Amino acid sequence: MLARIESGKVVRARLDSDRLVVGEYTRVGDGRLGIRTAAGTTDTLVLAELGELAVRGRQTKTGAIIGGIAGVAVGIFVGVMVNGVCETDDCHGARPYLIAIPAFGAGGALLGAAVGSAFPKWKRVFP
Repeated sequence: MLARIESGKVVRARLDSDRLVVGEYTRVGDGRLGIRTAAGTTDTLVLAELGELAVRGRQTKTGAIIGGIAGVAVGIFVGVMVNGVCETDDCHGARPYLIAIPAFGAGGALLGAAVGSAFPKWKRVFP
């Protein structure tokens, strides 16, 4: 379990209901882990004492999914508007949708991933 955590990752250890330690993970040994706090001290914790251990990640995937869905919706809207406003034969039918949906969907996914990467997400790794 601890082998999957890279040194330097930010972790949150809950020892009991009123004690929480947050800091950078450092490897100490079998059945123990070290957490370097912002104050510069390292707390050595025994795995058996932990109530929960979580590693901080990012919301990049969630942001990309939400942004992609929103981008597809905007692409559909643009396709409807182009079909309704354009007066040439090139703008009617599926062509505006085939251009707008992938373009806005991809752009929305990229923007959503960028926004999502700014928000932390705790992933529980123990128990």
